[in-house]
Amino acid sequence: MHSDTATDSAPVYVGVDIGGTSTRLGLFQTLESPEFLRVAQFLTLQSYEQQIQSMIDALQSCGVSNFAGIGVSIAGKIAKEGRSVIVAPNLPEYLHKPFAHDLSTPFGCPVRLAHDTVCGLLGEKKFGNVRDEDRCAYLTISTGTGAALQLRKAKTVLTISIEVGHQILDGNTRLCLCGQVGCLETFTGGRQLELRLGHSVAQVTDTAFWETFSDKLALGLVNLAQLTKVEAVAVSGAIALNNPFLVPLLQQKVNALITGTALELRLAKLAANAPIVGAALLLETPEETIVH
Repeated sequence: MHSDTATDSAPVYVGVDIGGTSTRLGLFQTLESPEFLRVAQFLTLQSYEQQIQSMIDALQSCGVSNFAGIGVSIAGKIAKEGRSVIVAPNLPEYLHKPFAHDLSTPFGCPVRLAHDTVCGLLGEKKFGNVRDEDRCAYLTISTGTGAALQLRKAKTVLTISIEVGHQILDGNTRLCLCGQVGCLETFTGGRQLELRLGHSVAQVTDTAFWETFSDKLALGLVNLAQLTKVEAVAVSGAIALNNPFLVPLLQQKVNALITGTALELRLAKLAANAPIVGAALLLETPEETIVH
């Protein structure tokens, strides 16, 4: 699926996944397949200027001179015009910078930005486990807890990133890293849990911890279903992918809580590749169908 270089002179699409820890760049010869050539992977840099330059350097050295466009997935809220980042707690130096302009100028091609959950959903909607659903969502359980949903009726489609991890849970007095008190993510966000526990979630073996984790997240998922009419969710993120018991446990708890509707949880078929695949798919997705 991956290689380190590409020499094809035909136009190619670029997918970029900027995560809190690492950045991956991939080349797609077609948008009709999730297969891509990985041309670079490096630590995500806190310096905006250094990050942009690293991406430019990687693309200029990959042996391709004709880019059809560059799609970027990033864990941050995108401005309404879709060309800059306006909220990114883990990447504060990226805020309000001319991201799309700075990346498109060296290559003379379109650049699209979207929240990583929007990109993950686009990938799973086209190639993954929610392909046949008109009311679906993508949930990432990782450093943070984020989601995007897509609602389709006839020819009308809207894809929306939502702050599912920052819904307020009644009785929760924990201070969230976002500044609010009571957020769901104080129970489910990898970074917040690590700060509280003193070690990573990967080291947790206590079943009581996972019971509480899934109880709180199930509440959030039931709220999501009841408020949006979503019927299926593709679940990804490091915590979900590294703990195969979690999705079945969440499904059990959702089933016990929900009434009047149903919500089916499915592990993301594209796994960790969903955001980079979806980033490339931004280049064929009409801008007016995405609500940033």
